Amino acid sequence: MEESLEICPRCKSDACARVSTDALTIWNCFGCGFTSNSTLTDEKLVLVEETIPELYKDLKFKDKNGLYWYPSAVILDDKSMVFAEGKAINDWKWAAVKSINGKADMTTKREFVERDFMEALDYIGYFNQNK
Repeated sequence: MEESLEICPRCKSDACARVSTDALTIWNCFGCGFTSNSTLTDEKLVLVEETIPELYKDLKFKDKNGLYWYPSAVILDDKSMVFAEGKAINDWKWAAVKSINGKADMTTKREFVERDFMEALDYIGYFNQNK
């Protein structure tokens, strides 16, 4: 497995993590919160979009290599989570929900603007989980 940081084609952040194996490459941008992988091409689009929310479909981004990027949905083992939430492409935010007793507790929900994806992850303890 090979890991590196790259410039994100969507937001131009230098916090885009790339993980590659012989079979698959996955990108997760901590700058904008979008993700892609080497299978997210036009040929697979219909299959992928059968199961994702309409907002995620509306927010998708196609890069110069023909790969599609979607907002990330992060769920920790304890059920804390970060996901895109909103009504439209120009009216959405990151929602971060902490877990209480192994269940996502919506009373802990906080909203973060698009460029504050890392702050949303920090709120749910993402960066502390492997310490």
